[in-house]
Amino acid sequence: MQKYIFLLPLYNDWESLTLLLTKINEEIKSKNKIADILVINDCSTVLTPTFFSLSNINKINILNLKSNLGSQKAISVGLKYLKKKDDEMIITILDSDGEDDVSKIPHMLSEAEKNPKKVIVSTRTKRQENFIFKMLYFSHKILTFIFTLKWISFGNFSSFHSNQLHKILSNNSSWLAFSSAVVKNCDIKKIQAERKKRLIGSSKLSFLNLVFHSLRVSSVFFLRSLLFSSLYIIILSFLYIKGSNWSLPFILFIIFFNIFLFLTISINNQKVFMHSLDYIKKN
Repeated sequence: MQKYIFLLPLYNDWESLTLLLTKINEEIKSKNKIADILVINDCSTVLTPTFFSLSNINKINILNLKSNLGSQKAISVGLKYLKKKDDEMIITILDSDGEDDVSKIPHMLSEAEKNPKKVIVSTRTKRQENFIFKMLYFSHKILTFIFTLKWISFGNFSSFHSNQLHKILSNNSSWLAFSSAVVKNCDIKKIQAERKKRLIGSSKLSFLNLVFHSLRVSSVFFLRSLLFSSLYIIILSFLYIKGSNWSLPFILFIIFFNIFLFLTISINNQKVFMHSLDYIKKN
């Protein structure tokens, strides 16, 4: 019998998680599947509640981290933990706030079973955020594409066979951004899903956090960014010499953007990933 496991990074969203687990249970029950839950508790300041029994969820395991790493690193730790267990399974990653469309879970599991050499990702269609946030997020995707020629329109919501773990975790890219690690290292298959509203509360993603997230996503492709940036600078410098003064601000922006990418890589030291399981508290 195929083993299924759901990996959810979490910081204080215990109420949302309780509601979400009920929804996950309903979806896997409709397909007569039994699953385990792995929660990566990213050093929450709210106490862990007692979970009630659900018919099609076998067990709920909680990995408590020693410090707050952020969702991307928490996912990376969780994946490395699963890889170490060396079990054959279908892994599904989704956020704990309920914004991922759980009605797509049966389809994603089915696709992951039929495509064991691909990562099934959920590309976002309709989003629930305000207009300003939507524009900022779209700008993030455009900027990533300009510097990397990679259009990354999905986040954490994904399903895949455990044989993909070694690819996802290779070159330590997942320590920076899960979506970029998947694009860089794996073959993917996209399905469309609406971005739902949070089950409880409001989004914690601020403008500054979005900027940092965008830098982490692009920094996975730092060498590509340097290559294309060099090309852009050569073209813009030629135009500047010809009298197009408007090109100078773009040249400066490109230079500073790559400096920020380098700083992002330095701050998020990928070498730490080699010992990332040390962040897990011992029970």
